[in-house]
Amino acid sequence: MKLFADEAWRTTWLYFKESKGGLWGLSFLGIVLFCVVFADLIAPFDPSLQNRSALLLPPIWTEAGHWPYILGTDAVGRDLLSRLIYGARYSMFIGFVVVSLAVIIGTLLGLLAGYYSGWLDTLIMRLMDVILAFPSLLLALGLVAVLGPGLLNAMYAIALVMLPHFVRLTRANVLSEKNRDYVIASRIVGASNRRLMFNTILPNCMAPLIVQATLSFSNAILDAAALGFLGMGAQPPLPEWGAMLAEAREFISRAWWVVTFPGLAILLTVLSINLVGDALRDALDPRMRRS
Repeated sequence: MKLFADEAWRTTWLYFKESKGGLWGLSFLGIVLFCVVFADLIAPFDPSLQNRSALLLPPIWTEAGHWPYILGTDAVGRDLLSRLIYGARYSMFIGFVVVSLAVIIGTLLGLLAGYYSGWLDTLIMRLMDVILAFPSLLLALGLVAVLGPGLLNAMYAIALVMLPHFVRLTRANVLSEKNRDYVIASRIVGASNRRLMFNTILPNCMAPLIVQATLSFSNAILDAAALGFLGMGAQPPLPEWGAMLAEAREFISRAWWVVTFPGLAILLTVLSINLVGDALRDALDPRMRRS
């Protein structure tokens, strides 16, 4: 079994490498993860340290730039590069927590709905339809407004908004798998419902869930940044990229760097995750593999 799994992952990697976009995305994500792990070592300053004599300094390559503020400073004299590096921690943490919650709860609900069908399927799917009836960002804003602004409440709200996608995807795959010969054979030899669901059916539904989780990771970062920009997510002085944009918007006309660099960080991270997700989709789906 282990040999078969190793061979499957080796084949997936061989097809993944054919995507230049996927490799570029994976390389940039490697840089982001390096910043996440070693932020304390590579950041020049504490992200909350203020220098009142260095307010709104431009990047070092401009005429008015000053070393060691490589990317300049913000309105209260905090080093922008340090805040971006530490902000990677918050953004990746948000993506990990949100996707983990959505995948675990959504997969469980989708598995129950697809396997048992009947009234349970109807109840779960109608609840998911209610959630999908609202625009995602509007629903997240409403939930955070009820729960109260803050990073933790924003993550809960975004996870709830993403839940229906995993429920519907899992249910669809379970419905297509549960009547296959290998499942029927397992049922005949006396496998319990729990074993059939988690040991027999679920492993064969993982490929599309992995791709969906990868793409949802980028959506989680983007939604968290949007909530932070609107003042409903991470609150100052946390160096979260969306909150940094919110703090800097009043200086956009005279200090372009305080808006540009957090925006680029969000753009490049989300783009990289999407490129990796697209490459994974091609690598895991035999119908989409290049000949």
